[in-house]
Amino acid sequence: MPYKNILVVGGGAIGGITAALLTRKGENVLVVDADKEHVKRMNQGLEITGFHELTIPLKAVTPEELLAGSYQGWADIVLLAVKGLFTEKALTSALPTIKSSAPVVSLQNGINEETISKIVGADRTLSCSITWGSTNQGPGQLMQTTDGGFIIGQWPTGKNRLVDDTAVLLNKALTTEVSDNIIGDRWTKLLITVSLTGVGTCAGLTYGETIASAQACKVALLVITETYGVGEAAGVKFADLMGVSPSIVLVHKKEEYEKAAKLMEFAFANHGATKPSMWQDIEKGRKTEVDFVNGYVVRKGKELGKATPANELVTKIVHQIEAGEKQPGPDNLKEFAKLVAHLN
Repeated sequence: MPYKNILVVGGGAIGGITAALLTRKGENVLVVDADKEHVKRMNQGLEITGFHELTIPLKAVTPEELLAGSYQGWADIVLLAVKGLFTEKALTSALPTIKSSAPVVSLQNGINEETISKIVGADRTLSCSITWGSTNQGPGQLMQTTDGGFIIGQWPTGKNRLVDDTAVLLNKALTTEVSDNIIGDRWTKLLITVSLTGVGTCAGLTYGETIASAQACKVALLVITETYGVGEAAGVKFADLMGVSPSIVLVHKKEEYEKAAKLMEFAFANHGATKPSMWQDIEKGRKTEVDFVNGYVVRKGKELGKATPANELVTKIVHQIEAGEKQPGPDNLKEFAKLVAHLN
C-alpha cells in the first residue's frame, strides 16, 4: 500500500467514521479536528452506532497539536472531510504536514474541488462522492444512518494510478467504485444536497418528510431542475442515479410533478429518516455550508447566465435561520409560492 500515513482532516460524521473503519483494518490514521472535546473522546474511543456497532480509539489531534508535533511532511494522503466553508483554511493550515506528492481527496458536500486544486494542483485533487448517510451525535459519538460506499475519481474527470491506489485504500472502509466522470457524479450528488438538504433545512423536515409533503417536494424538485440546468450549461454530463438519468425528475410543468414525486419517493425509500446536515448544524449553533451548496449553484448560474431564484431563496432563508431571524419550519415554504405556482 503506497499510503503509509493517512491524514483525515475533519473528524465529524463522514471523516470520523471513515477514519475508524480504516484504523480497524490496521491503517495508520491520524485525525485532526478543531473540537477539543471530540478529539479527547476519539483518543479514548470513538463510538459508532447504526450500521456499525463499535468503539475504536483513534489517534486524534487539534490543528495546533498537528503543527506543533513531529508531523512535518508526514502525510502520504489527505482525506478532507471538513465543511465547505472551512476547505481553504483547513487545507492550507495542514500543508506543512503533507508530502508534496500526496493526493487530497474531498469527502465533502458541494463542489469544493475547485478550491482544493488551486491549493495543491489539479493533478493531486481527487473527488469522492459519499453514498451513505451519517450524523454527529455529540463528542466521540457518531452514527452511520444508511448503507453505501464511495465513488472516486480524478478531478474533474478521468482515472489514474492515484485514483486506483486510493480506491484500494477506501475499499478497506466501505465498498469503493472508480468513476471516469467524477464531476458528473459530484453534480448528481449535488442535486440531492441542494434539494433534500437545503429545502429540508428550510422546512425543518427529514428527507422522507420533504418528499411526502407536496409543498416541500415541489420546491425540492424545482431546486433540482434549476441545478440541473446550471450543470448542463457548464457542460456537465450528469451521472446516473440508481441506473437512470436524474433528468427524469426535472419538472417544468404540472403534469411532470406527480411522476417525479413518485420517483423521488422510490429512490429515497431507505433514506427517509436522514436529517439534513445543515439543520443539524443550526441546532448546534454552527454556521452551515449553504454558500457552498445552494450558494454554489447561484454563483455558477450567474457565471453562465442561468437564473436560479429557488436556490437563491433557499440560501437566503438558511442565512436568516442562522441569524436567528427564522426557525426551520414548513411556514418558510410559503415564500416559494410564486416560484412553484406552475406546478400546482
